[in-house]
Amino acid sequence: MRLTAAYLFIHLFVAPYLATGQSGQIDIDRVALMPNMPSPYQMRDWKNVAVKYDSFIFNLNATGQYLPVMHLKSNSINYPSLQPVLLDSYVGVKGSGNQAEAINIIPAVVGASLVGVDKTNQFGNNWVFKVKDFYNKANGQNVYLNGYSATSGNDWWYDLMPNVFFYQLYSLYPSTPDFNTQFISVADRWLAAVNAMGGSATPWKLPMMNYRAFNLATMTPNSSGVHEPEAAGTIAWLLYHAYTKTGDKKYLQGAEMTAGFLSGLNFNPAYEIELPYGTFIAAKMNAELGTHYDIKKMINWSFDQSAVRNWGTVVGTWGNSVTGLNTVSGLVGEIDNPSTGYAFAMNGFQQAAALVPMVKYDKRFARTVAKWVLNLANASRLFYSKYLPSSHQDSYLWSSLHDPNSVIAYEGLKQTGLNDSSLYATGDAIRTGGGQTNLGLYGSSHVGYLGALITTTNIDGILLLDVNKTDFFGQNSFPSYITYNPYSSSQQVTLPLGAATYDIYDAISETTIKTGATGSVSITIPANQAMLLDYLPQGASPTAVNGKLTLGNKIIDYNYGYNFNGKLLIQSLASKDSLVEFNKPITVYSSVRNNAAPVTYSWYVNGLLSQSSPDSSYIWTAPSIKGLYNLKLKVSDGTSTASDSLSLQVVSHIPVSPIITMDSSRYYAGSIATIICHPGTADKATLKYSWSIPAGTIISKKDSVLKWQTPAGDGLYPVTCTVKNSDSLSATSQQLALVKKMTQFAGSPVAYYPLDGDAKDYSGNGHDASANGVQLTSDERGEANKAYKFKDGADIIDVPNDGSLNFQNQVTLSFWLKLDAVPGESYILSHGSYQQRWKISVIPNNKIRWTVKTASSVTDLDSSFPLQVNQFYHFTMTYTGYSMEIYVNGELDSFLSTNGLISIASDDITFGRQTALIQNYSLFGTLDEVRIYDRALGPNEIKTLKTTWNSVTAIENTLAAITLYPNPASGIINVSGLSSPVLNVSLADVTGQSVPVTYSAIDSDLHIAYNRHTGLLILKIETESGVLYRKILSY
Repeated sequence: MRLTAAYLFIHLFVAPYLATGQSGQIDIDRVALMPNMPSPYQMRDWKNVAVKYDSFIFNLNATGQYLPVMHLKSNSINYPSLQPVLLDSYVGVKGSGNQAEAINIIPAVVGASLVGVDKTNQFGNNWVFKVKDFYNKANGQNVYLNGYSATSGNDWWYDLMPNVFFYQLYSLYPSTPDFNTQFISVADRWLAAVNAMGGSATPWKLPMMNYRAFNLATMTPNSSGVHEPEAAGTIAWLLYHAYTKTGDKKYLQGAEMTAGFLSGLNFNPAYEIELPYGTFIAAKMNAELGTHYDIKKMINWSFDQSAVRNWGTVVGTWGNSVTGLNTVSGLVGEIDNPSTGYAFAMNGFQQAAALVPMVKYDKRFARTVAKWVLNLANASRLFYSKYLPSSHQDSYLWSSLHDPNSVIAYEGLKQTGLNDSSLYATGDAIRTGGGQTNLGLYGSSHVGYLGALITTTNIDGILLLDVNKTDFFGQNSFPSYITYNPYSSSQQVTLPLGAATYDIYDAISETTIKTGATGSVSITIPANQAMLLDYLPQGASPTAVNGKLTLGNKIIDYNYGYNFNGKLLIQSLASKDSLVEFNKPITVYSSVRNNAAPVTYSWYVNGLLSQSSPDSSYIWTAPSIKGLYNLKLKVSDGTSTASDSLSLQVVSHIPVSPIITMDSSRYYAGSIATIICHPGTADKATLKYSWSIPAGTIISKKDSVLKWQTPAGDGLYPVTCTVKNSDSLSATSQQLALVKKMTQFAGSPVAYYPLDGDAKDYSGNGHDASANGVQLTSDERGEANKAYKFKDGADIIDVPNDGSLNFQNQVTLSFWLKLDAVPGESYILSHGSYQQRWKISVIPNNKIRWTVKTASSVTDLDSSFPLQVNQFYHFTMTYTGYSMEIYVNGELDSFLSTNGLISIASDDITFGRQTALIQNYSLFGTLDEVRIYDRALGPNEIKTLKTTWNSVTAIENTLAAITLYPNPASGIINVSGLSSPVLNVSLADVTGQSVPVTYSAIDSDLHIAYNRHTGLLILKIETESGVLYRKILSY
């Protein structure tokens, strides 16, 4: 190895001092309490465990009890061409074959890939490609979540870690279709969340992130329950890697905001597995940027008992005379009580994945991290069946029969288990009724991360830990390993180098310990010391530059010379817009960090000094000349300087998004629509308009006015208008046009409740309801006893649930409503509420809300206006499969786009309450004429419902004892026993529509023929002595 002068200076004069006793190393407080060498020492071949686990769980043809644990889903939600993966969270889980958790499936794919398995072509499947269905596209979340159609905002680690695992997978398989788009979308969504929580670069402000979660649909934080502020570090991990991949500084700013929030906390925020990732990224940013986050504090947080959840790293021995005493130090989990520790497999595997590569960026912690991993890797064998007696585990029989290689771990390990036995392998599934075993696949799936890190050597207890393997998106220029000698004497360790020839550099002592090494080479590791080894090309000539040791543009040692002081940085230089109009002022904001003294800010415009002052912001007035202007900032604290720049484009007019107006709220298929695009700028003379519509025919385009013949099919069609100004700058707006076909009444309701004295179903489908507490009252026409009033929480009309009420493609609901009061949200109709299927309620602002849960999302649609009390309204709600719509008094009021199969409910349909068991959210008002259809009615049908009163509610009178047959009927009806001559015969369905009929009467008998019709029909027979009504079920 040829050495530069700067390298030789530090090598000769600095390194010997640092190497003495490894004085450059810092202990993690809790790791210092762990043994150097765990006892007994039984190190598993973790790579082999990971490979065999992968082959086991991805075998779709496995046989035996509870096998296979993996299946393929027949249809996908977000990418129609996929057959997504289903993987049980536990062996023998309740609902086996229907589970899919991203925190289980994606790490299984990543972990196997890290130990050398090509997951793009295994067992005839591309498992990498299948994973992308966890990107929740259909429901608009546009990030990875723990389910294929999930909602964010309940638990931050379930919302964020799937995105971390996806980023890891993307770094391993970057050419996978759609991954790059998803990568950017994930970064954009979480950056938007950071901004919504108060993060800003104009001016610089850290976000407030001490929440439980953040809802990406409502863009609001969740402040209930136990908070998870460690999530700030996870978002920093995502955003910093988005920055290093794209170079877009907005992601860097977001990463610095979130890492700054985490580092600035004065309490330990550890909750689950996110904090080590935050610690890692803070160290990486320190090394690459010079940010100077407090790594010592953060890494100790990752091990100490947290203030949030009593979470931390186990120290000590567990066991008894049956199991023997076993060192369990290094495992991660609940440590709130000295005698009731509960460690979890997943957490240790992931903590190692995050912290082993961290030492590349902060080598002061190499020894302590290597010591901890030695303890963790040794103790983690105890999660597996064959390492404990049968009496000290929950599911020994299954493991011994079906998992002879013992590659499926228990979810956890308890210090005190069943019958007070010490050291017990267990989990939560059996206790909670969630499964038949406590063998946790969701934890076992992470074993590949540990397996990828560890290589054993010729000396028991001395490991080689690969610091590159889990440094996703890292430079990883040279093979690099930590090795630690836990013994009290020096040890000769053999390094397997293969056929290549290397110079071996130790970053801890900052010395080259071997040159020209190849094959197997021995090195000496002093007692209780570690080395951070880099395998460099033979004859390499490193150069020391600004505290880093480099080889060309590749970094060997990020902390050369042990200089961990931060450097003066401009962490933000930003304006609220990159466009500025002639002669208009714009403010440019900046923020610096690590300054040793007050800073002077010097601002340059196109190379000319414009202002030098202590003010971190600069107001620039644009000239009246178009062009791109470079604004450069130089800062100085008297000893150090830093600079950055941004570009601003000066234009005559900044485009403003136009407003699109339509001449109707909805259109019939094939009709002509007139649409106008209203520009938002005064510079109208030079504007150019362009239109885009996916279907139908453009009849004419004249500047801002479009004539469009709507398509022949139902749907929501996006109409897009782009306006371009004289500076060739454009602004675009889009509006949805609702197009509906003219339809005819076809078929009866699935259920129909006139509520004219009873709660029976007059559709003929037998869905009779029970009414309790409600009182008869007048309907909208003023007719007495023709509607029901709900006056308190005990009042309810209940329709028993039935499979025929759980249709999934479309639904229409209609009813009359008059409110007496709205003390809070008041349910009108509900089928399992939003948690199961659908509901209609009045919310506190008196607007009516229509909510549908589908396979894709839970979606709310509100009326455009608040309801008045003591006033009747007729409402119709539809779900079409592509839209939700609200009609008021027969006219369209509001709509929005949504999709997916309607979810199935287990609860009854209830009128006036959320469910049969919950009296909250009760209705105070009058309800009438409730109809339920299993299809979406068209606007022309809906318009008739308001005036369609079923004056004959099929209540049969007893004017005569007649016989009617057959019933059910299909086109022919016979009546006998009439005592009076027939004057007229008519048939109508329950909507009041007439059904064509012919009849002939002979004496007391009547023969009736009618056009075949499905559903309940009302037969009206007018005789000289009176009118008779009968119900006919027609098929």
